[in-house]
This record gives sequence, structure tokens and C-alpha cells, in this order.
Amino acid sequence: MDIVECFGTPRQRGHSHGETLRERINEALKIWAQATMTSRGTRAPKDIDTYCTEFLNATALIPRARRATPDLYDELVGIAEGAGQPLARILAYNLMDEQWWYDARPDAPPPGCSLIATPVRGGHLLAQNMDLPAHMDGSQIVLRLGGADIPQTLVLSAAGMIGLTGANDAGLAIGVNTLLMLRHAADGLPVAMALRHALGARNRADAVARLRGVGHASGQHYALATSDGISSVECSALSCAPLPLPPDGVLLHTNHPLANGDLDDSAQARLDAAGFNKSSRTRLDWLHTRKGAIDTIARLQSVFDDADAPICMRAKTNGGSSTFASVLYEMTQTPRVRMRQGIAGGNTWRVFTFSDTHATP
Repeated sequence: MDIVECFGTPRQRGHSHGETLRERINEALKIWAQATMTSRGTRAPKDIDTYCTEFLNATALIPRARRATPDLYDELVGIAEGAGQPLARILAYNLMDEQWWYDARPDAPPPGCSLIATPVRGGHLLAQNMDLPAHMDGSQIVLRLGGADIPQTLVLSAAGMIGLTGANDAGLAIGVNTLLMLRHAADGLPVAMALRHALGARNRADAVARLRGVGHASGQHYALATSDGISSVECSALSCAPLPLPPDGVLLHTNHPLANGDLDDSAQARLDAAGFNKSSRTRLDWLHTRKGAIDTIARLQSVFDDADAPICMRAKTNGGSSTFASVLYEMTQTPRVRMRQGIAGGNTWRVFTFSDTHATP
């Protein structure tokens, strides 16, 4: 995966991202536009720019983001400028989780992420796969972000997006699971901004406070790992429910809530009918069968290297969703980040450190 160095003010960071990846962003937006328009069927507007305008005008997501996370809004402006793209396209493209409930298509590809956080000697590990619509494959990137206002941060992302999951050099890692059946809010803070806002914290307590201190647009589970512990919180429009860790300290999560009862009944029924909730429970049950043997980095990585495991999503067998990438964060005395593009068996893991400027095999 390409690593993009983005330093300076928020707008400068975005501009570096957009300018460096101009061609890849253009291609990613073309594919996204085609998928979006096709999915809308007879409801599709005349073009993607009309769709973006309608989407943004139908919600107060961006006004909330400008108020709550002005730095991230400026970064998005910088991406649009650097990539030579209309701002509305970049804004709408970064509302991925929100687009899922805005379009609410019954046959939409069910995204899914399976996550493990566990104590090990010297700290904690957090790993997950990021399962997204298969049309996003090929847009995988790593952003290295830094500036006077944030810790140095390594973020898994897609070209043109501000981030999906990541870790910072203060020793904080954050993983996520979408919870589509939780209540959403058209005036809440979008997931991408909530994630990056929390990653701007320099300790786990502050990161949790940042997540609990904003109203959320979309249902999402956030797992936070540092060398000294793990926190878990499930956020919806009306609540952020902490998920207590079991006695062994190992956190397992997929794509259904374990603590938050703020359900959207219509979404729950839709996801039941699509088999999404069954898939989530199956993946969580499988993770429990592996729980007792993940006490080292190598053993945890092997869980995500199993191409036959139910957590390894493929478009042909998972309704159009596929594993976009996998990450493994080592939150020990020297934090390190491992990332792999695509499904298990398809690519090698790369190791990124905060002291170097490039990835190493």
C-alpha cells in the first residue's frame, strides 16, 4: 500500500493527500459514482453531483462536522483542492457510513468488520479486518499525518478519504465496527470525523471522552487500545454505551451491538432479512473459538491470515462486500502498525513505525 506523508496545518495535510493521489482519487470517485448511481436505480438523480448536493442538503452532517471538528473539515477542503475535485464530491464520499443509511437499499452489500483486542506481555494488541463494498478495492492507502495540533498518526484509508482506522505515536489505537441497526441521526457527527477526532487524543481516557462528548450520526463500535488497557464503546444517535471487558480482558466484536439498545427497528428488520445479523453472529462465534490462542502477535496475525475463516469476506459469497484490508496495532513500549491490503493470502503484511518515514516489509 502506498503511504502518503501529510504534514502541516489541517488544510496543508489535506492538500498533500489530494495532490499526491490526484489520479487515484479521480478513479476512486468515478467507481464510487457509478456504484452509487446504479444502486439508486429509478431513484437516481441525473448525475453524481446532483446526488451529492441532495445528500448534503438533506442532512446537517457537514454543518455538525464544521462545528465539532473544524480541523477535519479544513482537511477535506484541502483534499478537494489538491485533487482538483468539487468539494461536495469529497464531502459526500467521506460520509460512507452515513450513505449506507441514507440510501438504505435492502440489497446493499453488507459491510462487516471483525475485531480482536487482547492483552499481551508488555501491552495490548488490537487487530481487525475492514470489510467494505468490493468496488473500493484498489484504493487502499496509508496516511501518515502530523502537525502542531495532532500526534503523528498512521491511518488506513482509501484515496480521498480521511480515514477508516488508525493509531498514533502517543500509543493509542482505534478500531471500528459498523452497527447499522443502531439509531442514526442526520445532524450527528459522521463516523470518519468521530474516528479522527478521537485519534487526535494523546491518551485513552481523552479519546473515550471525545467519543462520548459528541452526538453520533451512525451506529458504530469503537475499540481503543493503549499499552495500559482496552476500552470499548458502542455509539448511536442517542447514547454511547460502554462495553465492559470479560475477566480475561479479551475484546471480541463484529457488527451487532452487545451493550447499546438504541435500536432502529426498521434497520434491524432489514438486516435480519438480508442475513447480515446472522453473518455477524457467525463471525463472533468463530472468534470465540480462537480466543484462547491469541496471546502473541504471531498468533493474532494468524487469525486474520486464515483465508477459509468466515471473517475473510469475498464479494461473490458476501453480497458484494470484500475484505478491504486488515490491520494489527502493537500498543507496547514501542508502538507499531501492521497493515495488509485485500483478503487473506492475497498480499503480504507491511510494518510501519512512527520513527521511520517509509514502510518496511
